[in-house]
Amino acid sequence: MTIPDYHPALSARFLRRSFAFACVASLLLGSSANAGTILQFAQTSALDTVTATENAGGTATTLSGSISVIASNFAGVPQFPGIPLFETFVGVTSTGAATTSGGIISQTYAGTIEFTSLPNGAGTNFLTATFTTAMFSGSGNSASLNATAPALTFTSALGIFDGATGMSLSFSGIAPGPLSINGSSIASFGAQNTGTFSATIVPEPGTLCLASIAVAIGTLAYGRKRMKID
Repeated sequence: MTIPDYHPALSARFLRRSFAFACVASLLLGSSANAGTILQFAQTSALDTVTATENAGGTATTLSGSISVIASNFAGVPQFPGIPLFETFVGVTSTGAATTSGGIISQTYAGTIEFTSLPNGAGTNFLTATFTTAMFSGSGNSASLNATAPALTFTSALGIFDGATGMSLSFSGIAPGPLSINGSSIASFGAQNTGTFSATIVPEPGTLCLASIAVAIGTLAYGRKRMKID
């Protein structure tokens, strides 16, 4: 939309119409909730790694790291060029012995993965995924970590989704490879990861209206400034 040159009456009409249009659209969006992708991400640097560390007894393995990522989708909306976030693994530890079947190594895990604006879980919480049962499985130099509700729950400071449905992380470049078992747990390794989280998306009409007010007021203020300069 082209913002007209400032004139008191014209700008007031533009302000009212812009605000009304945005709020009506926001309220319509808020009338329904849809299941879909709420966060999709990829790492920004191959130098950052998710680290799997096997304990001394070879009975458990922990995934750790606070990694710089870019969210290409958030709350069901594609993001360009993307939202820079940090992915932090918190207490993600195996809960059972690793097994092998048909060449695929599998092991269950529990813990939390946080996506925040600052490293190590600091800053704004875009998404925190907590899972009591997630399946880590793979072979060679790749693997995945998957969880579904009800063993998966989400929280967010932004409050725009509810009812977690799924989590899927893909690990690549596992080194040293191939993926293996040492003792009764997956052997230590480092890898890169990408992932997708899905839930019921709940639009926030009140929040969107407030954002519309801010944009409209900013437009009006800009017009007044131009009038004084001209």
